[in-house]
Amino acid sequence: MSEEQKIVINDEEHNVSDLTVETQMHVARVAEIRQEIARLQMQINERQVVLNAYRDAIINAVKPAEDEESEAEVVQ
Repeated sequence: MSEEQKIVINDEEHNVSDLTVETQMHVARVAEIRQEIARLQMQINERQVVLNAYRDAIINAVKPAEDEESEAEVVQ
């Protein structure tokens, strides 16, 4: 036995089958958009990790040069 699909709108539970076809399409589209946002958010999080890795690599690549310059200034 399959249960009726329900949705809560403004704290009120509705059977999806009782909604108009147009409203059912809107409900389906909202679900798709939420899934897409979740996928995009995951991609953003992954890209942020990569961005941080590149940033750290740049900082580490520049840091020794700054340390050497500071030591050279002290010696002079």
